[in-house]
Amino acid sequence: MKKILLFFTLIIAAIGFAQNDEAFVDNQVSQKMAELELQQNPEYFFRKDYCEGNIQMFNLPDGKLCTSKSTYYSVYLFWKEDENIMKLQKFDNCGSFIPISISRKKTIEKIFKNKQALKQGEVKPYEGEKIDENAFGNMSVKSCHKEYKFVFDGKPFEKSFREFDLTSDSKYKNVNAEHNNSLELIKLDILISEMFKDMEDSGNLLREK
Repeated sequence: MKKILLFFTLIIAAIGFAQNDEAFVDNQVSQKMAELELQQNPEYFFRKDYCEGNIQMFNLPDGKLCTSKSTYYSVYLFWKEDENIMKLQKFDNCGSFIPISISRKKTIEKIFKNKQALKQGEVKPYEGEKIDENAFGNMSVKSCHKEYKFVFDGKPFEKSFREFDLTSDSKYKNVNAEHNNSLELIKLDILISEMFKDMEDSGNLLREK
């Protein structure tokens, strides 16, 4: 009986080891951004991803278990290393990942040439081409969000959108979908999403110990 109680105690302790919320993730990112400010880095940005209510669980390098608290948040922070290289570091509810180097020319250089378009473009909310008076139950919206913060030449600006606003998945076509998907922000978003997937599939994103 004592062995069984000890076993469940160890499981509960492992699960409770890290159930960190959004504030924990934001604090990690803020600390890294403060470092970049001290280094007077003129160019950096991050993307925060989350789907409300989505919970993730991970085995950490030290063998402990970590679960997100309420919602899993992941943040990808990019900063300028030199004219040819950017650094990327991921943060989430369970800690930070080892920074990796990426080529500016192979990734985001083309999009960054038009920084003003990134700043001015706004994602419009989903708007059906018709109004359904009996709309209840016609669509299910998965509440997934992306938030960006850019700092170019020391000047910050922020952008955010719901993934749903880019689609036409409801009963009636989203009249704003074409506009939204033509934005430089969304082109950047698609590009770095593909980059993240390739990194995860190849095992290049490793947690810091």
